[in-house]
Amino acid sequence: MKRIEILHELPNGRIIGRADYQPKLRSTVFADRSRRRVLGKVYEVFGPVNKPYISIIPTDKTGKRIALRRGEAFISEEKRRKRYSNRRGRR
Repeated sequence: MKRIEILHELPNGRIIGRADYQPKLRSTVFADRSRRRVLGKVYEVFGPVNKPYISIIPTDKTGKRIALRRGEAFISEEKRRKRYSNRRGRR
């Protein structure tokens, strides 16, 4: 898990953070490393390549409050499993 610095919350509810690397879009963001409380998903990555800004869409209010109070969040770099395979062409 890699650390993100939480900067502030936008009026539309999204959270802006700053990372030392470029995360993948739709990566899961956690509010706490040990408890694995889900904060949300990475929606947008913008800014300089070496230290980009990240826009996060939060899933619930409790994770958002914890992350804003602590000033940090974590991104899991685990590979996501495919939910469904390509079923086109099967009989």
